[in-house]
Amino acid sequence: MSYVAASICLILAGGGAALTVSRRVRLGHALFRLLVGGGCLLGAGPAIAALIGLDMPDVRITTGVPGGPWVFGLDTLSGAFLLAIVTVGGACAFYGIPYLAGDAPRRAVHRAHALVALLVAALAVVVTARAVMPFLIAWEVMAVASYLLIVFEHERPAVRRAGMLYLVATHASTLALFALFAIWGREARDLTFAALTACAPTLPDGGAAVLALALVAFGLKAGIVPLHVWLPEAHAAAPSHVSALMSGVVIKMGIYGLIRVVAMLATPPAWWGWLVLALGVISGVLGVVWALAQHDIKRLLAFHSVENIGIILIGVGAGALGLAYGAPTVAVLGFAGATLHTVNHALFKSLLFLGAGSVIHATGTRDIDRLGGLGTRMPLTATAFLIGSAAIVGLPPLNGFVSEWLIYRSLLGSGISMSAIRIAVLATGALALIGALALACFAKVMGVVFLGRRRDATTHDAHEAPRGMTWPIVALAGVCMAIGALPALVVPAALRVGVLLSGGPAMPLTITGDPASAALTVYTLSVTTGLLAAWLLWNSPLGRRRMPATSETWGCGFARPTARMQYTSSSFAAPLVAAFRSVAGVHTHRSACAFETHAGDPVLDGFALPAWSRIRAVARWFHPLQRGTLSRSIIYVVAAVLVVLVYLVAAGRAA
Repeated sequence: MSYVAASICLILAGGGAALTVSRRVRLGHALFRLLVGGGCLLGAGPAIAALIGLDMPDVRITTGVPGGPWVFGLDTLSGAFLLAIVTVGGACAFYGIPYLAGDAPRRAVHRAHALVALLVAALAVVVTARAVMPFLIAWEVMAVASYLLIVFEHERPAVRRAGMLYLVATHASTLALFALFAIWGREARDLTFAALTACAPTLPDGGAAVLALALVAFGLKAGIVPLHVWLPEAHAAAPSHVSALMSGVVIKMGIYGLIRVVAMLATPPAWWGWLVLALGVISGVLGVVWALAQHDIKRLLAFHSVENIGIILIGVGAGALGLAYGAPTVAVLGFAGATLHTVNHALFKSLLFLGAGSVIHATGTRDIDRLGGLGTRMPLTATAFLIGSAAIVGLPPLNGFVSEWLIYRSLLGSGISMSAIRIAVLATGALALIGALALACFAKVMGVVFLGRRRDATTHDAHEAPRGMTWPIVALAGVCMAIGALPALVVPAALRVGVLLSGGPAMPLTITGDPASAALTVYTLSVTTGLLAAWLLWNSPLGRRRMPATSETWGCGFARPTARMQYTSSSFAAPLVAAFRSVAGVHTHRSACAFETHAGDPVLDGFALPAWSRIRAVARWFHPLQRGTLSRSIIYVVAAVLVVLVYLVAAGRAA
């Protein structure tokens, strides 16, 4: 743990350097890169050590700290999340320097760099804390730092609105955590996680209240439907590297919290597993349908975060059901798939957000329908975005395929059980539907944004992003390809997490691996070799000789095709979106000159905002009470004291 502590200190020092030497820009950037990069590399070492099974002794602080002992530790679960945090955090921190360079004359960008460092450090503390007090402190620091980064462009009304939504959601999550730990800690000797685990069997109704509060508190942070209303707004409003950090790792703290609670309770009840599985299916399907209807590239990616949180929850639900029904094989594979998909999503979603940031940086627009033909002008960004798109869809040989393969195995394993858990196999159909819709969505994005002809004058001068923005994207794409081509490098570590959470496997799993992962590695290597050979042949002299002659694209009878005759994001997705119109909240506009679809969020527009309006109306009714005279305020105080006294007297007589 000493290396983790040193890593956090270095990252914080990098943020401090960005603040203290802000007037000497080059020196500040150099120190920021050196310290934050060094801290992330140093933190990756203990994370990998925990994932390969090395024991890490806990650190316990008992003097000079509030709220009882503060304990910090690193197990395989924390190691997986810590590795995602330092990998994505380092890439986003480096990317943010050139990305925000153009804002330096108008905004204090050095503060944004310092907040990114603070956010990464807080995330590292969240996953290593083993006591309630440091966990909650780090949780709140994470929330405040995220809010300040979201409202970086606070002069825009939409950004302020997104920041307010996030602030309400994140503090509702914190209040639910207070209630959770208050209920759980009543019978515990202290507020360390070990003490809470020891008293878990004494919780009434199998810990139903704790599990319900955990689902609300961590579900708000993760963006589970219908608690997701803040997520698309915040991700679209924040700078692109902040969106990548939030989607990649911040919302995953909700997943970490859910899995940690399950690990501490040992065996969750079956109803909770079914509820999580159902929420995962709903979040996955609705998230990708809402993404299909978007025209803003960042909102589209934000809804895909909701979709992938749904996929992760399907794995968590399958794992919880495996524990509840005594099917450890299902439990191991479910939790392993959920954990690995969490890490994989952190990689390819941050890659996609950073790629979108490069497009926005080059063109000045987030509107997909104004973009086109960027593949020839931004070849590195287009290639990396294509890799991220294939990964998020779950195509081999990329990392998304590996983690979804584990979740499929868990669900299919439940289907051969003789207990009620066999019903969970139906979720495989939902998982396949999610993948098919995601494929259509990213075919739309790649085709409209990077292929075809430019549609708007904003893309006329578009060019490849600066090197400081390109290499983090390329590095993340390389990691996605490495995990996908060699799943045997990561599957054993994911299975260790599953073993930790399930108490032990009942299938031929060993601490070093899984027989099926070897076959998977052979398959992915074969696919990788085949794709590489096809690419080399296509670019060889033989391939060039056989290449067909180029000609104009068929213009459907039009003598002179124009850019307006290309597919737009609306027209491409219209047949699919129409099938889900009742749940997608999509409104279609047709005219003689255009076809457009306008997407809303039924939960936000149909429930959350009207409820907020009613709350404000009630608050306005009480507003005169707050602005009364001093004498009236004294009367209120006396009345309140009298009510409390009457209550105490009545309670004393009843006792």
